Amino acid sequence: MKDKKIFFIQYPKCSTCKKAKQWLEKNNIAFQDRNIILETPTEKELETWIKESGYEIKKFFNTSRVKI
Repeated sequence: MKDKKIFFIQYPKCSTCKKAKQWLEKNNIAFQDRNIILETPTEKELETWIKESGYEIKKFFNTSRVKI
């Protein structure tokens, strides 16, 4: 994975995102930063990422504040 650059999609005001970004930088891990507000993922991108990841869809969304 050393040659691969991580695609880091983040919300700049999110404290968890800030910590993750700091960790990546501290550990000299190359990443491509993308502000989710300025560059919202398209439906096609989401479909592709979900399909290629093998994860279930809920892994892609923060639902910790959602009350069901």
